Amino acid sequence: MDQNKVISRFHLTLDVIGQLNLKNKPVVLHKGESFIDYGEKTKRIGILLNGLLYATYISDNGSEWISRFFFPPNNFIVSNHEGFYFGKDSTESIRAYEDSELVYIEKDEFKNLLDNNRRFERTVRILAEESYIQSMARVHSFQSLNAEQRIRKFFAENPELGKKLQRQHIASYLGIHRNILTRFLYKI
Repeated sequence: MDQNKVISRFHLTLDVIGQLNLKNKPVVLHKGESFIDYGEKTKRIGILLNGLLYATYISDNGSEWISRFFFPPNNFIVSNHEGFYFGKDSTESIRAYEDSELVYIEKDEFKNLLDNNRRFERTVRILAEESYIQSMARVHSFQSLNAEQRIRKFFAENPELGKKLQRQHIASYLGIHRNILTRFLYKI
């Protein structure tokens, strides 16, 4: 996706949020603090203003995997979407990878804004469409690319993120063992 478009969409969203009279003011999540934990009711969505968060889930064999990173301007909507949408307990944990600032929007306020603010509704729809496209691209890369290709793609698309993250977290996100990532990084 065009990075200028991504940055523009982020600033447009901040502009829309800034014009709303939200209940909550920006808060700071310190490194390691949770936005949501496993089994918790998903009652809010977050707009990440700065920082880095990550989502994990537990696979059927009991292993914990990283499913997403949240970082502006690329991926700044913080939520366990399934739990938020269906009102279910979270199957993910979302934690701060570093100190991060975000605005919480409670579920009732979010629904009210969707129903009564056309600009907010339009922004949410566009962001949801873009999120779906990104998710499908990730699925396709898992299905069609080998480990080395996924590593190259990750670092090409996320050079700054690649510098911030520990190797085991990158490997978990890419669905590979840390040793495979380390061997590849020594080659380049």
